[in-house]
This record gives sequence, structure tokens and C-alpha cells, in this order.
Amino acid sequence: MNDSVGRQLTGWDAATWRTASGDPTLRSTVVALALFDSVPEWDRLRQRLERLTRLVPALRMKPLHGAVGLSAPRLGPDPDFDIDVHVRRYRLAGRGSWADVLQEARRMSLTDFDHDRALWEACLVEGLPGKRAALLLKLHHSIADGQATILIGMSLFEFTPEGNPMEPEVPLVPEPDVVSAPEVTMANLGDNFKRGAELVKGMATLVAGLAIGTVSDPVATWTKALDVAASVGRFTALPDGSMSPVMTGRGTTYHFAAFDLPFDGLRAVAKAHNRNVNDAFMAAVGAGLDRYHARHGQPVDELRFNVPISLRGDPGDRSGQAANAVTIARFLLPIAGLTVGERMEIAHEQVAQWRAEPALRLADPLADVSWLVPVPILAQAAKTSDVTTSNVPGPPIPLYLAGARMVGVYPLVATIGAAVNVTMITYDGSAFVGLSADDRAVPDLEALVADLRAGFAEVTGSPVGSWDPLSPPRKGDGTPKARAVRQ
Repeated sequence: MNDSVGRQLTGWDAATWRTASGDPTLRSTVVALALFDSVPEWDRLRQRLERLTRLVPALRMKPLHGAVGLSAPRLGPDPDFDIDVHVRRYRLAGRGSWADVLQEARRMSLTDFDHDRALWEACLVEGLPGKRAALLLKLHHSIADGQATILIGMSLFEFTPEGNPMEPEVPLVPEPDVVSAPEVTMANLGDNFKRGAELVKGMATLVAGLAIGTVSDPVATWTKALDVAASVGRFTALPDGSMSPVMTGRGTTYHFAAFDLPFDGLRAVAKAHNRNVNDAFMAAVGAGLDRYHARHGQPVDELRFNVPISLRGDPGDRSGQAANAVTIARFLLPIAGLTVGERMEIAHEQVAQWRAEPALRLADPLADVSWLVPVPILAQAAKTSDVTTSNVPGPPIPLYLAGARMVGVYPLVATIGAAVNVTMITYDGSAFVGLSADDRAVPDLEALVADLRAGFAEVTGSPVGSWDPLSPPRKGDGTPKARAVRQ
């Protein structure tokens, strides 16, 4: 097969593409905001990004559509790939502020990709106080989940200001051919036929296994089969609506906020309760949302959480470096009137319960089946989620890029139907929290962020970090302001 026709998006990648293209409220962008102590050298930065596209082939690929349009697009090499189309720089007018940076990230996130180009872009923002700079890296969620974004970043960043002493040789980029829609269609038909044959083979194996098991051990065989069927039912059930009486609206715009805190605090409280960091993180988010609903005089017992569960490293994982290897657990999490220990225990039990679901490992086949479900129905189901939380472990050591040291990295993820998305990345001893909130669901973003910060302080027992990484702390400011921006 001609390599220029690339590979077809399947499973979660295809489902993410389809829903993001079919409904603006489900637009799936990931923006990583990296803050530097100085301005990276532009020529070196551009060379690093060019090198990155050679190490991660998906960054040089664009969507290819067939003549019929009934299949997911393919990702194939862009014969007209131009690094300068995807990379730019500019200086903020006047005295640049953190609010300006968040606003630039918001505009970037809310703007859809050019579907005739590779699905990423990067922007170096200069003109920040203290001669600092920020790099905004935007990726389409169909080509990378949170962990894949970290892996991509590790191929971009360096371990010293002077660069890495030893790096793998950069592979050559083959000259791709221009492919036609009929060629893409034929490639799709071939792939669809192979998947169909694999499905038939799998069904035959399943039926044979049930037949043999019915004879040898009917009780165990059919108990397991019914357990799997019930699990698929729980996994694919469509909720009636969101649980929050406050965060009810959904629209096509959202705003970002961000804050950080010492990672040791989260790690210590998790260890003290014999739980993991994700349990402490979810407990903090739950505590913050409990406060937010109490602020509005409408306390709620539980909210519907979306929690991505990584399948990276599982048997059968074929994600590679740039792809999704994740499925979504959706469950009700109690938030009202709980102690820190109770919050962590409940979060731990819920995630563990979903990790044990047999249907979890059927995520990609179930996502393929979702191609038969109209996008409006999928969008309505997505909008029943109150909050999405994601915790992504990052590098524990300082990193550099083109001579500048990265002093912060903030994950800014689209809401994708939920009222709120809270994502955390750990880096060099700190936990960096990025927040997106649907404008219709959360008209008072500053209040929500204040309550989330208080939730993290409640769980860790210590204050959250400074309110603005671009300004020195203000004396006597015992209640730091959130780095939130609202037009």
C-alpha cells in the first residue's frame, strides 16, 4: 500500500475527531502553556520543533478524506508541510500580563484547526514582565491524550541550557506523494475489510468459547458472559442530565484559569491515607465544587465526574507515542459534607471499580460502534457531565528549551461538553492545575477558582501557590487571587 495514504483513525481517535467536527461544544483541543524564565532563542526553538516533527510523524500528517465520506479520515503525510505555517511568535502590546497569556491561550483553543494541515500549532509569546516568555502548544485531541502530550514534550525539551549532549539521530522525512480521494477510499475499504474479517473471526472465537464452556462449565461461562454484557451496558448508558443545579448551561465558549501548589503536599496527604495522588487530587476538586455549590445556596450530594483512565502499557496497546490510549470512566461522586479521608476513600473506590469493569478494555471497539450513533445524541450525553478531571504525571526534574528554563507548565483542555475541566500536571516539585469552565455553566469563574483553590488547601493543609507567576507576591495577601481571565 502507498505509505502516503497513511493510517485510518479508529477507536477513540476516530470518535474524538467525529464529535469535535460535528458539534462545536465538543471541540477537542489541548493547549500546553509552558512558562520560561527567559525568551528561548528563536532559531533554536524553530529547529527543535522541526526536529520534533521528524521524531513524531503524526505532527507532519494531515487528515485525508475519501470520496464517499462515510469513514473516519486517515492521517497521512502532508506533501506541502511547512513548519512556518505551524509555528509563530509575537510580542504582547504594552506591559504583558498573565491574563493576556491566558486570553491568547483561550483564543487559540477556541479556534478550530485547518483540516488541510497537520493538527497542531505552536506560538511563542514574548513581552512578559521580567523578560519572561510563554510557549503555547496546541494539539488536536484525536492525535494525543494527556500522557502522549507529555511524551511529545519530552522529545522537544532539553536537560541543560546548552542542549542535550547526546540525542538520537533525526530520521529523514520521505517525500510523500499527493494522493487522490479515490486512493483514500480504496485504502479505507481495505482497512474496513480487514477489521470486518477480524470482527468475524473474533465473534467465531467467542461463540466457540461459549459452546465449549457451556458443556464443560456452564455456570462459570455464562456468569462471565453476563458480567461482560452488564458491564458494556453500564459503560454505554446515556445519563438523563447533569447533577449540578448550578452549572446547568452549555455553550460553545469557555474561559481558562490556572494555579499551582507544592506537589509534596498532595503526595504527603495521599501517603498519610494510604492512597495515591489521583485520589488526593479528586478529593480536592470535590471539596472545591462542594464549596462552590454551597456558595450558591444549592448544595448537592453528588456530581457526575468524567475521569480518563489510561490504557497505555496494557496488553494490546498500539497507541505509540502520539495517539490516545485512554478510555473514560463516568460515575457519580459524593461531594457534600465529607472529611478529607472520606473524599479520598470514595474517589479511590470509584476509580478502582471502573478499572475493574470488563468493558473498559473494549473501549476502542465500543468507540468504533459509536460511529453509528448520531453526533447530537453523543453531544447530549457528553453535556450530562458536571466535571472532567485528569491527572498527568510529568517530569520531576527541570527542563530547558532553546536556552530558557521552563518554570511552569499549565494544561488547558477544552471542556468537551462538561461544565468544568480540571487537569493537573506535576513538574519539578510542583503541581500545575489548569481549569476550563463553560461560560454558560460558570458565569462567575473567579468564584469557582477561589473555591477550588480552597479545596486544594483543605486537602493539603497548606496554602495554594502565588496568584500570578509573572508578579512578585503581594505582602499581606492571605487569599491569593486566581490566575483567571474574563472578557
